[in-house]
Amino acid sequence: MIYRHLNEKDRFYIEQRLSEGDSLRSIARALGFSPSTISREIKRHTPIDFKGLYCHRLTSRCAQEKRANAKQGQAFRQISEEAKMLIQQRLKTHTSPDVISQELIREHDIQVSESTIYR
Repeated sequence: MIYRHLNEKDRFYIEQRLSEGDSLRSIARALGFSPSTISREIKRHTPIDFKGLYCHRLTSRCAQEKRANAKQGQAFRQISEEAKMLIQQRLKTHTSPDVISQELIREHDIQVSESTIYR
């Protein structure tokens, strides 16, 4: 099975089939997802104040917001401009991210992981 995200068409299909009373298993089979994927989608993106009703427009918007607010890259955005400049200068001199990380801790009391520096 190929990994892919649910899109708006999938979410619309889920909404239609749920309103018809179909099971999660039959919906999952028709879309090519596992039943747990459909179950998680419904739990994750159905607001409490909607009283358990699944709305594809609302869930698509919610999914887009979650994707936009994902933590990927967040660590580097939280580093000060001064620290970013120090990292860039050291990378230009071919200093390893491990050494840069240790220098930042020792000399500037800034903790940045090696993997963040690689990014």
